Amino acid sequence: MQGWIDGFQESIEYMEQNLSRALDIEDIAAKAALSQFYYQRIFGALCGMTVGEYIRARRMTLAAQ
Repeated sequence: MQGWIDGFQESIEYMEQNLSRALDIEDIAAKAALSQFYYQRIFGALCGMTVGEYIRARRMTLAAQ
């Protein structure tokens, strides 16, 4: 169980480190060793938003700083 949690955390760190670049869901999901479909479902269940919404919110936060 710890393996997928570590992979999921790695995918979030990847997004955070690359917010200023174009992010592709394929690359993000690959960091978690999941398909795009399952990654998006798990992300939505855990975070309460889509991957795109998360990225937009984080970029807006950075822009506001």
